[in-house]
Amino acid sequence: MAERLRGHLARLVTVAVAVAAEEDRRDATTAQLIEQARTLSAEDAPSDRRRAVGHLRRLGWTASELLDRLVATRCLREVA
Repeated sequence: MAERLRGHLARLVTVAVAVAAEEDRRDATTAQLIEQARTLSAEDAPSDRRRAVGHLRRLGWTASELLDRLVATRCLREVA
């Protein structure tokens, strides 16, 4: 599950970075989420079950927030 979330997060980061390259669409919140996504993706999943669940939750939350931000800034169409 962690690998799938990392893959989805990587795709969202790629879109966000491409959008951030456009000067009129630069956004501090998006930049923070990109940095958080990169940090989380670089971390290995903990071996402790409780910490692993927390790590998965942070990955999922970051992916969700980045997707919501990209939709809000009209970089992506709304998803179901």
